[in-house]
Amino acid sequence: MVIAVVLPILILVLLRSFGTNHFKIDAKKWAEPSVKQSNIITGEQINTLSGEKLIINLGEAGSGLNEITSDDLFIAADSILSKNNLSIIRKHDGPVLLVSSETAVSARIWMVLSQMGYKNIYILTNDADSEVLKYKFQPDTLVRPEL
Repeated sequence: MVIAVVLPILILVLLRSFGTNHFKIDAKKWAEPSVKQSNIITGEQINTLSGEKLIINLGEAGSGLNEITSDDLFIAADSILSKNNLSIIRKHDGPVLLVSSETAVSARIWMVLSQMGYKNIYILTNDADSEVLKYKFQPDTLVRPEL
């Protein structure tokens, strides 16, 4: 009787543990490149990456980063997780560069792919200082605290 209850639970736990639809890397490990901005590549830095580059334009033709090459792979951001598209990324041997007219879209796709265990994924952008605060913080001097 106990085996009839424990065995299905054990099978479900094993299926969940070895399934392909869960995140493989802990949050601290995949968030580190984002904090250090080592996952962001500019057009000038593309040549520093070794191997064949796969540029994925997350949108329609003409919506990306100044039409980097004619070899861009155009994939809608909402279909990047389809089996076919994930297979293309998995089989590619070299860096994968995500480009979009909105850097936030590329960043979200990078985060999801990184959480799923994909390596060598970068965000391609024109703006090298996209995350840097450009203005010095100054407190508001017009508001005085009440005494």
